Amino acid sequence: MNATGVPTTPIPLDAGARIRFGIEPRRPYTVRAISEHFVVCTRQRDFATTGEFVYTVIDWRNGIRGPVNVIGQSVDVSTDERCRDLLDDLEAGRWEISHRNRVQLDILDRGES
Repeated sequence: MNATGVPTTPIPLDAGARIRFGIEPRRPYTVRAISEHFVVCTRQRDFATTGEFVYTVIDWRNGIRGPVNVIGQSVDVSTDERCRDLLDDLEAGRWEISHRNRVQLDILDRGES
């Protein structure tokens, strides 16, 4: 999709909160880790066994979300610690949101955990 967004004012989110996005309204994500510029969210992979996750990263600075730019977008997001490690890599500039698979930020709503 290669979306280009506009900076978005961060909304208050807490780890464990549920969030829904416009492209996937029936599949809520859980907020797993939060930093100054990014939020890692996960949900159970469709038709998968427990512990297999799909993830997306919110980038407030660019108003986008998507997977990171690693081969296959495969990142270990199985624990909160791994999600925080991902945020550290993003904040340090070692990784970024995939240019090919990013979408404009499309938050529908957020709820409590």
